[in-house]
Amino acid sequence: MNTISVPVVLPDLPPQITSRYITLSDRDGLNVHILEAFPDTSNHSSTPCHLILLLHGFPELAYSWRKVLVPIANAHQGYHVVAPDLRGFGRTTPMGSGSAGQVQYEDTLSSYHILNIVDDVCSLVRALGYSSVAMLVGHDFGSPLAGHCIVAHPELFASVVFMSAPFVGVGGPPWSQVSSEGGDDKAKERSIASSGSDISTALAALQPPRKHYTAYFSTLSANADMLGQGGKALYDFLGGYFYMKSGNWDGNDTHPLPSAFSPSPSISELAMDLATLPEYYVMPLHESMPDVVARHVRMDARVTWPGGDEVAGGVYAAEFGRTGFQGGLNYYRSALSPPPPERIAQLRALAGRRVEVPAAFISGARDWGVYQTPGAVRKVREVVCAGCMQDEDFVLIEGAGHWVQQEAPEMVVRELVRFLGKVKAL
Repeated sequence: MNTISVPVVLPDLPPQITSRYITLSDRDGLNVHILEAFPDTSNHSSTPCHLILLLHGFPELAYSWRKVLVPIANAHQGYHVVAPDLRGFGRTTPMGSGSAGQVQYEDTLSSYHILNIVDDVCSLVRALGYSSVAMLVGHDFGSPLAGHCIVAHPELFASVVFMSAPFVGVGGPPWSQVSSEGGDDKAKERSIASSGSDISTALAALQPPRKHYTAYFSTLSANADMLGQGGKALYDFLGGYFYMKSGNWDGNDTHPLPSAFSPSPSISELAMDLATLPEYYVMPLHESMPDVVARHVRMDARVTWPGGDEVAGGVYAAEFGRTGFQGGLNYYRSALSPPPPERIAQLRALAGRRVEVPAAFISGARDWGVYQTPGAVRKVREVVCAGCMQDEDFVLIEGAGHWVQQEAPEMVVRELVRFLGKVKAL
């Protein structure tokens, strides 16, 4: 594994955080950019320390963990804390693409299947020189990614923390009852699309008609829509998007949806419930995400980067302006598409597996991500992590929204360090 050290060029990073690249030769030369922090040697011994891995979501970067990397590294006996830019994000690039290479809609989608990203994560652990990870933390899309890592490779990860998105397990392919012999591909495609298309049809039939954000993120136009003209327009769009999903926005009065309490809600009940979510989750049918944000900005001038986050906003706008959003959008496209044929057997083997290591859940109390999937909270606590997630380890942080590790870093660090202390004592 080749490594290339580069100077830190991102603003507002403590000196204890360093930036470098690690080339994963067993992953087709993927050049992974990481931010990492080691314990302060003045307060900790120089003996080798355990690894903690932090996985970001969308539209985020390794930089999203900047406020928690150092305090976690300095906790207990000290940890090596690493946050990578995931495949398709930031400065992580496939071999030969160059730093300015942009992911295209037409690129091979199988590279962004969640099990392929799991393989990236496991390869990174080995490239860092470790055979185990003390704690794996995933936020937003990084949460189901962490869950897939845990159930696919339980021997590699000692504990897991899901943030903002409850992990509901690995579902078997919806067409798993269709015989692979004879290969009725059209039947398979109809089967995987059935539940999602039924919801989409029901949402589109509402008055006013609506659509789910994951369906929008999967469209050809989403990347260009969100990039817009770049520059200040991109900065303003991201500022509005981040604000609307934060604890500051008045629209984030979160609560479980009624269908969460129904054992088998109908498609129409689900659609009506989903339509009560904020428009950044269930959008007007004929609007783009920038249209949604711009309309709310016109109604409320506060819908922009919160004070103190303007510099971070510049980083996000510059990075996504350079790379585009398509790499991250492909994660959603892949989740809504039939998996690559070579992944079907693995998905079948993982379907229904439960988390068998100590687990925690942390989110902002004003984050609709907790409740956007009816029944997900119950499933993560009572089924997927049954016996592994104690009540005190399901934590909702008051006042914080979706970007909890950036909005309430001190509270997040406190909960992660507390959980780590329990794991150490086991």
